Amino acid sequence: MRHITQLEYSLIESKVDRAAERLGVDDRSTGFLYLMLDTLFPRSGEEISSLITDGGNDRGADAVYIQETGSAVHVSILQSKYSSNIKNSKRNFPGNEIDKLISLIRDIADRVDGVLDSVNSLLRVKIIDIWRLVDSGKSIHIQIFLASNALPLVVHERNRLNSFCQQYDFVSVEEISFTSVISLFSSDGRNREDGILDTVDVQKYERTDCDIRGLVANIDARSFISMISNETGSIKRHLFDENIRGFLGLDGGYNRQIHQSALSEENHLFWYLNNGITIIAKDFTHQKVRGSKIRLTDFQIVNGAQTSYSLFEAFKRDEDRVSDVVLLIKIFASSRPDIAEQIAIATNSQARIALRDLKANDSIQKKIATVFEDNDLLYERKKNQFEHGDTRARIDSLKLGQALLAYRLHEPHLAKTASDEIFGNMYNVIFSEKLDADYLVKLARLYMFVNSSREVELGGLRRHENFDSNNEFIAYTQWYIMYCIALMARENQKDIPCEAEFDIYFDRARDVMSQIAEKYKSQSFYRIFRSAKTKEIIMNELGIGQLKFDFF
Repeated sequence: MRHITQLEYSLIESKVDRAAERLGVDDRSTGFLYLMLDTLFPRSGEEISSLITDGGNDRGADAVYIQETGSAVHVSILQSKYSSNIKNSKRNFPGNEIDKLISLIRDIADRVDGVLDSVNSLLRVKIIDIWRLVDSGKSIHIQIFLASNALPLVVHERNRLNSFCQQYDFVSVEEISFTSVISLFSSDGRNREDGILDTVDVQKYERTDCDIRGLVANIDARSFISMISNETGSIKRHLFDENIRGFLGLDGGYNRQIHQSALSEENHLFWYLNNGITIIAKDFTHQKVRGSKIRLTDFQIVNGAQTSYSLFEAFKRDEDRVSDVVLLIKIFASSRPDIAEQIAIATNSQARIALRDLKANDSIQKKIATVFEDNDLLYERKKNQFEHGDTRARIDSLKLGQALLAYRLHEPHLAKTASDEIFGNMYNVIFSEKLDADYLVKLARLYMFVNSSREVELGGLRRHENFDSNNEFIAYTQWYIMYCIALMARENQKDIPCEAEFDIYFDRARDVMSQIAEKYKSQSFYRIFRSAKTKEIIMNELGIGQLKFDFF
């Protein structure tokens, strides 16, 4: 097994430094954790800080991300280790750390007495949320991520972890060692991979032109999933290094459609509704007979990452049903790297682009950017647009859209649960030409104040400073605090409070959230602060309504 090179170590270090700078933290380990969460879950719709459970009594779970998808709940647990020098990066992931996760997951699965008392407040809330979702009838899937800028687990430790995953068949694991981290940032570190696909019938079309060959075939979905996954039940991410987009998450609208299509009673339509998979390879071989196998040499999936991941998740839910799916595959073989790059760009140019990217150059987005620039603020129309440069205060277009939803349109629950639609169906309502420039600047500064105040409190909870087990609700309440401030400002005949009053309004709104959390502590904060009903409860706390609700 090769060790990390100086260039690779410094590449990761540079990324971590920039992430830490953006976050305003001095600790590179925290910067690495944020960076991995932002890379693995780019469309989580959640504040990265709300996923973090790192700190005392985290039992090996540095972050927990809960996703509801139909009748299932997907729980991603990340353990992150960052080596502060290249010498330590040549060591293996510490095997004793997996014992913590194994013990934690067993306790969660078996609901062991005392487990809630053995964890910190942020992790405790996550566990309660998981239990409530399972009690509501949802099946659970747990994915462990072991992320580091060092070597993976030694073989016997990995085998021990695999045995645990076999015992608890709803648990899978993925190691993201330094080679995988490099692959997430650049294709140079990827592993060479060969593969085998099973064809469904004799209908194959092959073409050869000079130094490129092509093959179009119908493939058995089970063989494709087997080819892209490893023995521990996770995706081989390096197979998508040449894909210029990458997976947008199951909570993305288009992926959900793929996922549901594969599991539907009419999944025979999958072949007709899906654009299929595009693969580039150094070479491929096959026989022109029914049911033959296609053998791929050094291949990459350059288009179809979302289809691949969605099929993979669907297969974990119902192997038999997804095994009936027929998948259209296009394979291109050439030794010329420029052709591979052209294919990757051309095929992805026809794929779905994130709605936010489509709107990045919209005239109203450019106008907002100009307004913010004039007020010494940076407006990121594209994610990490200013990664290498200006250190001025910044807000990205998604966060501004969420702030407008929660504050101006009084829809905090949608800011939390429907962020995908901000640049979709709700775009013209949220980003209206009726918006006032001064209003936008004040709202952005209010959001940054609320977010910063919330981050400070979350940091204190993680460090157990001024520890109060009743304060963990703060991780869920950002957009409801914005909504509450909007109501209070309206009562005082203000559009937005002046900056000198931000702390007064924030403290009052936080007190309201605290009162709600106390009244409904028998229920899940995850549910309470995702529900439209909470708007009226907030009004009730402010003396505007008299309603009570049950969230289940």
